[in-house]
Amino acid sequence: MDVYVARQPVFNTRKKIIGYELLFRDGLKNAFPNIDGDIATSNVLSNTFFSFELKEILGKTPGLINFTKDLILEKIPLLFPPQYIIIEVLENIEPDDEILNALKKLKKKGFTIALDDFVYHKKFRPMMELCKIIKFDLTATPLENLTGIIKDIRENFNITLLAEKVETYEIFEQAKKMGFHLFQGYFFSKPEILSKKEISSSHIALLKLINEAGRDDLDYPKLESIIKQCVSVSFKLLKFINSAYFKRPSPINTVKDAMTYLGVSELRKFIHVVAVSDLGTDKPAALILTSVIRARMCELCGTVLKTRFSTEELFTLGLFSLIDALLDQPMEDILNATSFSKTIKTALQKKDKEFTTILNIVNSFEQGRWNDNFFTLMSDTPIAKKLPEFYLDAVRMVNSFLS
Repeated sequence: MDVYVARQPVFNTRKKIIGYELLFRDGLKNAFPNIDGDIATSNVLSNTFFSFELKEILGKTPGLINFTKDLILEKIPLLFPPQYIIIEVLENIEPDDEILNALKKLKKKGFTIALDDFVYHKKFRPMMELCKIIKFDLTATPLENLTGIIKDIRENFNITLLAEKVETYEIFEQAKKMGFHLFQGYFFSKPEILSKKEISSSHIALLKLINEAGRDDLDYPKLESIIKQCVSVSFKLLKFINSAYFKRPSPINTVKDAMTYLGVSELRKFIHVVAVSDLGTDKPAALILTSVIRARMCELCGTVLKTRFSTEELFTLGLFSLIDALLDQPMEDILNATSFSKTIKTALQKKDKEFTTILNIVNSFEQGRWNDNFFTLMSDTPIAKKLPEFYLDAVRMVNSFLS
């Protein structure tokens, strides 16, 4: 039986991931199935803590999980380590004595409590005194309607404000100025600065490394020399080759041996991932993580779907599909500075229907948007059955590359 958990990163003001909200899904047909909330949360907990290794899903960060009234009263969170769970109290839970007493006990045990999709009312003040985080859905309550509420919370409570559904960089900046310290949304998926900037010399050097790695006839001695001159790339190469991802019985100690062990295809992948990571040092970590997850899932989709792209090309396409957001540059300008083939450039400019379809499948799965029409059409197909496996493999690759 396939198990599904969708996750969405939570950022701080520096755009660093501090946790993930974990969401229940029972398959690829529905974004949220018609299922009892108790069962949904129980499945999230079971899938996260029992079906996967916890560090594969959360790394070293906690997971924010919705809890119904019944699950809180039954003290279900006590079955799990408090450092890995933030209890999200659903918006439809009334602050009666029974629920307040249960939350007090959970807080005393070390659990962090968050109020989900919060709509302010004075009756919730006793609950607010117990929580550490309040989440506002900015699509339901726009920022301009929250000025007075935020002022009251900041003056009377020691509470961290979390903005949900932050879809643009402008909203992120506005929410930050208003006093929000945590954020959820896909604002990182678009360039942050709309005005045109020159590509820096350090970025040009990385693009040259990408170009060298992308040549049909790879010049190993030349590439080895370039890698050795870059301490960061050398360190990451040796760290990656000796990671648990490869399960090697003995370590590899030289750049040359690491390159030989990886082989041409895997070496190109590594260089591309490291270059993308270094290009995005001032961007949200989730942007890099998403790029690598996209790359690996696109590659693996190519082992099942009939496509004119090679699996190596699909990896490259997935990885560089967010390069415009990393460099705050139009995709066309970036591609002019690379030696990618015409086929790759066309696909990265979203002019290739075949790759766009694959990317939509990957993105929708990673974000838990499984109610999209093409998932319904793909129900019970080989690719639909493989996606959970592909996603977990991609997360493992991310952990090995970027940990």
